[in-house]
Amino acid sequence: MNPDEERRFVSEIQALVEEAMSMESSDPHGAATKYLEISRKILDGSSSMNPDQKKKFMKIADTSLNRRDEITRKMPVPNRAGDDRQPAAKVPAGQSQKIEKYGPGTEFIVDLHPEIYETTFDDIAGLDEVKDTIIRQVIKARERPDLARKYGITGRNIFLFGPPGTGKTSIAQAISHEISYPMVTVTPSYILDNRFGAFEKNIRSLFEESLTHAPIIIFFDEFESLAPRRSSINSSYMKRGVPEMLRQMTDLRKRNDGQVILIAATNNPWDVDEAMLNPERFDTRIFIPPPDQKSRSEIFRIFLKDLELSDGIDYEELGVISEGFSAADIKYVCRTAAEYAFSRAVDSGVASPISDVDIRKALESSHPSITDAQMRKYHDFMEKYIQKT
Repeated sequence: MNPDEERRFVSEIQALVEEAMSMESSDPHGAATKYLEISRKILDGSSSMNPDQKKKFMKIADTSLNRRDEITRKMPVPNRAGDDRQPAAKVPAGQSQKIEKYGPGTEFIVDLHPEIYETTFDDIAGLDEVKDTIIRQVIKARERPDLARKYGITGRNIFLFGPPGTGKTSIAQAISHEISYPMVTVTPSYILDNRFGAFEKNIRSLFEESLTHAPIIIFFDEFESLAPRRSSINSSYMKRGVPEMLRQMTDLRKRNDGQVILIAATNNPWDVDEAMLNPERFDTRIFIPPPDQKSRSEIFRIFLKDLELSDGIDYEELGVISEGFSAADIKYVCRTAAEYAFSRAVDSGVASPISDVDIRKALESSHPSITDAQMRKYHDFMEKYIQKT
């Protein structure tokens, strides 16, 4: 999230907070819904934030959920015998159905739309060592399940971590394609709920149904928001939810014969609860590095291949001068270069191909999202949690 995007996002959040506060006395149900909307908006946008931005906005999300919890507790309890649950705040159509239907006997997995992806490893530039590790530890076990059982290999859960935009989601999709397992993506905004017991119930529903829908891949995106360090959080529902996640993962390991694969992805592995880093929960832990020079050149080729280009595009040189750019950064550069050519065509009335000058101009106007300081944090994390185990 660049500075301009951050300023716009701050304005949007401030407007929502002010609206929620103004509704507290006159419409507590609406205020509770608005606070939930604030937290979910932040969670949905967190994937594009740098660590400092994420730390700042996640505090706002946490405060919003706690405020919603306070408002909900003050609402009248329904007069039903034996019902001691807190009443649910009214939420917009769709959200209400999504939240209320979770629980034993529901179709949680179906609601997440399982899909076998078409992305292949060939579509991902570079990352040869990462691909080799996944093929050796995951793919081959599915190709020869008879031999896998003979050697006691019943499946691996995968923990992917690295800078934003380096291809973690694409790798999960490629695994789905290679082994023909449908995959569902679980985001924080979809599963989090701060009503008493609701978050834990969602987790149990997800894991129970994963067994009935096997074979399947459960892909946890932004995993640090689903399983944060308990020592650094104040939310009571998160402190209950993380242990429930740990219990369900342990239980799944006992009941699962490799037909359910858990894949977690995070840009901030140091924010994930330490118990999640135990090899018994994620036995394949892989750092997804930024693309090297050769890979960056190939990424430019991939993102420009379907566009009209002028002669003389020097992909090798583009790979050299894009040091520090992630795949997502390069995609943005290619899109910006296309906008330059489009604008030129509109102004002149003549179709104009994308030139090497357009791409270099787009590069000069962009900034790499990966810094040396970030890379040091990843290497420190690996020394502490990966190499030792």
